[in-house]
Amino acid sequence: MLLHANAILAVGRCKSIEHISRLCQAHLLDFGFRHVAYLTMRSPVLAPQDWIVSTTYPREWQERYSDRSYAHVDPVLNACSHALLPVNWDTVPITSMEARNLVGESIDFGIGRTGISVPLRSPDGSFGLVSFTADEQTDDWGPASATMASLTLLAMHCHARANQLLQARDIETGLSAREIECISWSSSGKSLAETARLMGISERTVRFHRENIRIKLGTRTTMESVSKAVSLGLIIRR
Repeated sequence: MLLHANAILAVGRCKSIEHISRLCQAHLLDFGFRHVAYLTMRSPVLAPQDWIVSTTYPREWQERYSDRSYAHVDPVLNACSHALLPVNWDTVPITSMEARNLVGESIDFGIGRTGISVPLRSPDGSFGLVSFTADEQTDDWGPASATMASLTLLAMHCHARANQLLQARDIETGLSAREIECISWSSSGKSLAETARLMGISERTVRFHRENIRIKLGTRTTMESVSKAVSLGLIIRR
């Protein structure tokens, strides 16, 4: 598989993170791939509900994955969190009953029986992951194969474009990375004391961040700030 350069160019022109996965899917269907999923964690301490996600997975599967907290037992996600190179799903061990249930249900929901996931890391510490699913391996998926090289290149461009879009949002609102992390914890229902502990800062500093967020977003309360941040796409709350 040799991916056409038009796919790379199209990703670079994407106007929103939400469209990245569908654009990639359109270019990959002819190569036997079914779905594309992109996620990024702007901070390693963010909970799954605050990850920024762009996926072609059915809504029903996204809701089930979230409701059952499958992120905590997902064998592919766990493998990619420690990997530097692309991960072929067929090589990932399934060692728990919860993981087996996840895999079986994902097939039932039409996600695909196999796939390739490309872990990506940015200089600012954020983590990205692009997954390409299929019903079967249609060609060579070896580490040095043309397929693996093409998908890795596409994934790198997806992550780079997503970071560009996120940085543009940050500039528009003026929120810093630490302020976004602070409001993300607030969206998860964490108290001032819990947020301070999770971020490794004092409660006074959390108050300082919250006040700055209210000023920058033009809100009066922390909950208003959370709602505004969600509406602007700075964080995702489910």
